[in-house]
Amino acid sequence: MMGFLVKAGFFYIAWQLIYDLIIFPDGRLDQILAVSVAALAKIGLSAFGWQINVLDRLLVIDGYRGVEVLNGCNALTLMALYSGFIISFQGPGQKRIVYLLGGIGIIFFLNVIRIMAFSLATVYFQPHWDTFHEFSSFIFFYPIILGIWYQWTLTCEENTQSPSGLSLA
Repeated sequence: MMGFLVKAGFFYIAWQLIYDLIIFPDGRLDQILAVSVAALAKIGLSAFGWQINVLDRLLVIDGYRGVEVLNGCNALTLMALYSGFIISFQGPGQKRIVYLLGGIGIIFFLNVIRIMAFSLATVYFQPHWDTFHEFSSFIFFYPIILGIWYQWTLTCEENTQSPSGLSLA
């Protein structure tokens, strides 16, 4: 357990330094994520018949308030924290890559759905938009991420079992 905490702590510190000193000042990764999430949210909402316009990071349903995908809402930090757990927790290398890439993809997709929901909240729940925004991570991200993390720990546990079913750890 201590090894996990040390690795996770190191990963978090390294992520913060890399983000604060390189990624954030450069701005391209945040921009790419925000613009792609906005574009995909437009496609999703358009598929349901909504007239929506996108300008860079801003989505606007015709006649309603817009939703801007800011750096803090592009899910990059959440992807990094998710990755830190998968990397820091023991487990098989091949499956680790699957969990890393699959989980990041799921987080990205969930964020597209979340931004779509924000746009619809401007139509149906405008007086409660701030509350919806504040608690949306608890609805869209955390249950799924915790579920994936739990599955990862089960995968790791399976690999520590001997053929007789007794743990070698």
